[in-house]
Amino acid sequence: MTTTGLSPHALLLKYDQPVPRYTSYPTAAAFSDAVGAEQLGRQLGEASDAPLSLYVHVPFCRHACWYCGCNRVTTQLGSKVVAPYLATLARELELVSAALPARRRLAQLHWGGGTPNYLNAAEQRQLWELIAQHFDLEPNLEASIEVNPEFLSRDQALELRRLGFNRISFGIQDANPEVQRAVNRVVPAQQLRHAMEWLREAAFDSVNVDLICGLPLQTPARFNATLELVRELHPDRISLFSFAYLPEQLPLQRQIAAADLPSQEERIAMLENANRLLSAHGYEAIGMDHYALAGDSLALAARQGRLHRNFQGYTTGGELDLLGIGPTAISQFTQLFSQNQRDLRAWREAIEAGLLPVERGLEVRDAEVLERRHLIREVMCHFQVELDLNRYAREWADLQALAADGLVELHRRGERGLLRVTSEGRWLIRTIAAVFDPQQRKQARGSRLV
Repeated sequence: MTTTGLSPHALLLKYDQPVPRYTSYPTAAAFSDAVGAEQLGRQLGEASDAPLSLYVHVPFCRHACWYCGCNRVTTQLGSKVVAPYLATLARELELVSAALPARRRLAQLHWGGGTPNYLNAAEQRQLWELIAQHFDLEPNLEASIEVNPEFLSRDQALELRRLGFNRISFGIQDANPEVQRAVNRVVPAQQLRHAMEWLREAAFDSVNVDLICGLPLQTPARFNATLELVRELHPDRISLFSFAYLPEQLPLQRQIAAADLPSQEERIAMLENANRLLSAHGYEAIGMDHYALAGDSLALAARQGRLHRNFQGYTTGGELDLLGIGPTAISQFTQLFSQNQRDLRAWREAIEAGLLPVERGLEVRDAEVLERRHLIREVMCHFQVELDLNRYAREWADLQALAADGLVELHRRGERGLLRVTSEGRWLIRTIAAVFDPQQRKQARGSRLV
C-alpha cells in the first residue's frame, strides 16, 4: 500500500490527540463507586492455586515533585506517620487473608509510591515480614521497589538486596540542575552515580531508571546531556515517559509555568534523539516507553511473546492477578478492577471498620469488552493482532488511514485480518490501540502524545 511518506515528526504532530495509556481496558476513567468491598471480597473468595502479583503503595514523600501525578502524602514526620500506616496495612492484610479460602503464593511483589525508601531499614523489614506472614513467597519471586536516589545510601541499597528485592528503579527524570529546580526535584549527578554504584555492588538483577521528556526548561541539548549520563550509568532498563501537563487535574503542576515547557517540536526531537542514542547503545525498544538491554528479562519477555501490561506498566508476569494494598492501590482481576480509598484517613477508617478499603472500581462481564481488552493488549505488548473482519469491520476500515500513513501493515486472509505495527507506528502505539476502544471514538480522553 502506498503511504503518505510523512516523517515520524510529522506523524506525531498529526496524531497528537488525548489518548489513554491503556494500562487497563476499560481504563480507570470508567471506575465508579458501584464497586466496593463486597465485590473485592467475593473475588478474593474464589478458589485458586495460581500465584499472585502484589502491589504495596507507600504514599509518603519528603517533598513534592511538581510534575508528579501520583497519590502521595508530603511530610517530614518520618516514623510518626509510618508506624500507624504499617499498623493499618497489617490490618488490611488480615482482612485480605480472611477473604481468601486458602493461603496464596506470590510470584511478583512491587513496592511503589510515594517513596518506598521513605521507610527506614527496620520499617522496611517490618513490612516485608508482614507480607511473608500472609503469603508464600516463591523461590524465584520477582521483588521490585522504587526508590528516590536523593535519599539512597550504600547501606540502604545493600539492606534492600539482603531483604529480598532483586529489581530496583530510581527516577532521574532530567539531570540538568535548572530543569531539576524547575520541578522541585534536585539530585546532583554525582549522587546518581553513587546510587548506581551501590546498586551494582548490591548485585540487583535489574536496575531501571526513569526519564521524563517535556519538563520545564528542557531543551534537546540539555536532554542529550542527561542521556549521556544514562549511557554512563548503563542501567538494565529505561522508562522514558512523555510529561503530561494537566494543571487543572493536578494542582501541584500549577507551580510549573506553561511558558517554560518545551515546544512540541522540541519534545519530538528529544524523543527521536533518545530512541536513536539508546538503540545505538544496545537497548531494545519495549512497548511504547520502555527500553531494555537484550539480556534483561523484559527484553526476553518481549521477544518470547510473554510481555504483559497492567497498572504497573509493562511486566514479565503474564496474566497474573494483581492485588493492591495501601491507599489508592489498584487490584486487577480478569472481571474486576478495584481501587482502594485514595485518602489516607478514609483508607484507615474503612479498615478500622473491618472493611476492605475499596473506594471505586469496575466489574467486567461483557464478552465483547473482554475481547477488546485482548485486542488492545496484543497491540500494546506484541505489536500485532488478528481480527475477525465480520465483527470488526469498522475498526478495519479505520485502520486503513493508519496504514496509509505507514503506522501499520494490514493483511487480509478471507474473513480474517492481521494487523502488524511498523517501527514508525510504535511511536503511536496508543493511537493504534485506541481504534479498538469505542469510548475513545465517542470522546477523546487521556494524555496527549507529545
